[in-house]
Formats: sequence, structure tokens, C-alpha cells
Amino acid sequence: MAKHKIFFGTYSKGDGNGIFCGEFDGDNGEIKITDTLDIENPAYLQLNNNILYGVSEISDGELFAVNIADPAQMKLINVKSTHGKHPCHLCVKDNFVFAANYSEGSLSIFEISEDGGIKDSCQSIYHFGKSVNPGRQTQSHVHFADMTPDNKYLAVCDLGLDKVFLYPYCCDTGLSTKAKIIECPPGAGPRHLTFSKDGEYMYVLTELTNTVLAYRYNGGDAEFLQEISTLPKDFTGHSTCAAIHVSPDGRLLGASNRGHDSVAVFRIKNGGELGFETHIMTGKEPRDFNFSPDGRWLLAANQNEDSLTLYDIENDKFIDANIKVPKPVCILFGEEI
Repeated sequence: MAKHKIFFGTYSKGDGNGIFCGEFDGDNGEIKITDTLDIENPAYLQLNNNILYGVSEISDGELFAVNIADPAQMKLINVKSTHGKHPCHLCVKDNFVFAANYSEGSLSIFEISEDGGIKDSCQSIYHFGKSVNPGRQTQSHVHFADMTPDNKYLAVCDLGLDKVFLYPYCCDTGLSTKAKIIECPPGAGPRHLTFSKDGEYMYVLTELTNTVLAYRYNGGDAEFLQEISTLPKDFTGHSTCAAIHVSPDGRLLGASNRGHDSVAVFRIKNGGELGFETHIMTGKEPRDFNFSPDGRWLLAANQNEDSLTLYDIENDKFIDANIKVPKPVCILFGEEI
């Protein structure tokens, strides 16, 4: 099996902290850190060719671009204000970057320059309102932005409003503000979403009620199919969901639980509904996880344990990751090396 570049976003800063870049060996799961870059709280990362884009989740939010063409040293291109507080997610598509500002309840839109850097923000979209949870939903909280598989809409999860917005998109004209809206159950708190590999089904992860909402997706229309819990029936503690991903072969869907400290694994059945398979136990507060490109490995970023959980799906066993990463919150696989 091949080696791949791997990147970790963290809630850290300072010399030797921030973004971690390394190599992942698909044969034995070995991770070797090769470089770090001092950026404060690089909470979410996305790749576009040899440019790494990310958000700095701080009060006066920032978006940054990093050149990773040199395997020995990451080089910061530039940093721009998101004009929003605590950006936590982003999407890169064509010549645009879309940043989700959690505490501002807004989406910031940027164009990309010829060198891969970020131009000043060209558009902002603000959400207003609230929902039923008095502790978490007194205002909009935009938590996620990504393109639908048909490239026709930017899907935006608003945890504070219990809504998923589908903003029409065109590579020539950018984003329209006339969104289609999917209403989620009151108090659910939609955090992230993902799609089946064929693009026919959409899965919305709810942070506050610990469920996955399954929908049949067709050109911006969503037909509700199922709601399924990510937690064991006998679990009575406090837990919130964080990340959701589909395996490379499209057979499995995972969702991380912070509190139960696990990744719930489901089988994607014919017709789009989910069937529970197992819980893979992790360290404390798995904010993010990811499947390796070949689908053999599952890695979880344990935010409150400064550690990674490395699980060999093929052989049903845990492997010692042998490295410490401070407050890891994002795992991103890069190109084969």
C-alpha cells in the first residue's frame, strides 16, 4: 500500500505547533511528522492542488493559504480576515473559498489569486434567527459549507437555526443568495453533512441530538428517509456529535461522538437508509476522524487527549500511533508520495 501526505489541524499555536504535516504509511499505519507551521487554531483544512487552505478559529477569524509544493517545508502565502468570529469550516471550489463563521452566523466568500493566495472577501451572507435550545441556539451558528456532488449548490449547515441551506452556485457567477432550505428537527443542531458516493443520498449529522438524518437528494430537493442515533441505547451520559464521513468504497458511514468518545459506524443500505454496525472507541473528544484513502484505516483526532486513535479496519485492531499532536481537531489526507 502507498504512503500519503497527511495534515493535522489543531487548537494550538507557537513554535512547533499549529499545522502539522507528515507522511502516513498505509502498510503499517506509521505516521511521521515532517514539518509544522505556526498558525493559531487552524481548526479546519482543505487542499487544492499544492495549496492548503484553512481557517484560524479565533475571535477575529482568519483564512489562510499555504504552499505545500516543497515536501520539506510549508510556506505561508497570505492571511485574510473572514470578517466573522470563530470560523470553523471551509470549502474550496473553482476560484472561490467559502468560510463558515460559527459565532457570527455568516458565510464569507473569497476569490483565489493566481499564486493560490486569497483575495479580500468579495461577499458575505448572514443568517438571523434562533431555535429551541436556550443554551446553544439563541442565534445563527454557521458550522459547515461544502459543494453538493452535482456542483449546483453550496450546502451550509446552521446549527443555531436547525436548517440546512442550499445556495445555488455557478462557477462563472458565483453564489446566489436565494437558497433552498431543509428544515431539521427542532433542537437537533445540524453540524456537518456528507453524501453517498453516487450523490443520491445526503446525510446530516446533528450535534445536539446525536443523530444522522438521511435524505434522498435530487438536484437541490431532499426527501427525508430516516433518523438514526449515533449512541448506544443504554448510554446516559452527555455527548455531542462532531464529524461525519463516508468510506472510500462508499459502503460505510462514520460519525464521531464526543462524550461517548467513539466513532459510530453504519452500513449504507440499498435505498440510502443506514444500518448500525459498531462503535469504534477513541480517546477523549474525537472532534474529527477520517478514513485513509484505501479505506483500510480509520484515524480519530482526540481533542482533549492530545492524541490520535489509529484503527485497522481490515484486521479489526488498534495500532499505537506513536505520536502526540496537541489538541488535534482536523485530519486531512493528501496526495500519494
